[in-house]
Amino acid sequence: MSKKLARIEKALARLAARQDEICQHIAGLEERLAQRAPRSEATRAQLIRFLDQFRAGEALGELSLGAWISVCQDPCLRGGLRTVQMREGSHARLLAERIKELGGSPEFELPESVQRRTLEGAGSRERSDAEKVREFVGRFPDIDQALQPIEEMAARLDDDPETQSLLRTIARDECATLEWFQAVCAQLD
Repeated sequence: MSKKLARIEKALARLAARQDEICQHIAGLEERLAQRAPRSEATRAQLIRFLDQFRAGEALGELSLGAWISVCQDPCLRGGLRTVQMREGSHARLLAERIKELGGSPEFELPESVQRRTLEGAGSRERSDAEKVREFVGRFPDIDQALQPIEEMAARLDDDPETQSLLRTIARDECATLEWFQAVCAQLD
């Protein structure tokens, strides 16, 4: 009986050693998985809310640029503003369409006071085009920082490549707009 007991103890020792190896392997896998997933995915509700707020801002951008264009004295500036306005409007429409495709509905509106102040400022005849350009550049002096929220949301959308690509493409348009405004501002000095 002692031989049987010795064989059982030997088998239990091999089993315990194998169990330790498996636990170490699992711990290594968990560590590698944690390193690979530093960002969290956006929930559908978070994504729709982000897209809707972004859409509202782009829609207001389109309207305010229209107000500016209507009083703009510089034909070169006016041509660029028309291009930027077209991009802002197309972004708002694309974002609204994607919200609907995701099961939401575009409903967020910026406060009326913000809308009124933005439209009055852009359409003001008392302020020069140069003042308006400088003010715009002053609000977004760092392009990377201005685009960071869009890029961060896009990075969270590996499970939604369509929205991810939409946001990254819009971010490139926004970068072009900000670079153009900075170039115009540099010419003013």
